[in-house]
Amino acid sequence: MTVTPGDVRIRRPRQHEPLMLELQNEAHFATFRDILLFAAAIGFHKRRRVSFTAASGDPIRYETLTSPGFSETLVNMIAANVVTDDPEIMDALRIEERITIFEEHANGGLEFLQEQVNVRHQPAAHVIIDLVTEAFTESGGAKAASVDELLSGVTWR
Repeated sequence: MTVTPGDVRIRRPRQHEPLMLELQNEAHFATFRDILLFAAAIGFHKRRRVSFTAASGDPIRYETLTSPGFSETLVNMIAANVVTDDPEIMDALRIEERITIFEEHANGGLEFLQEQVNVRHQPAAHVIIDLVTEAFTESGGAKAASVDELLSGVTWR
């Protein structure tokens, strides 16, 4: 059976619904989509992939998840880095498998965030700020680039 992206839905893990509401209300994430994207990135970065069966609320349409241009790239990059020995993971027919990998990393990221809230005894918004600060510190932060560096890969015709 062929599945079109319009038929695919992304589930939210029920056990993290209170955390997602806190992130939306206190950490000012505009949508559940944004929370899931952030959580999936954290889950992948922390190597946390956790399956779940109980979902909450209405599932998010794939088109809604991927409306920001980078979102579909994030979903695909996570899947390609998890299923390294099978390039056909990127085939359109395997979209549901990529979504499952995304959902499990989002769940793992939410689990990690909840653990941090519990251990640090801080609101989720403060934990998010700390994690973003740590990520910039680890990577050395944003670095200045010259015009020559920015244009080094560009060819003019």
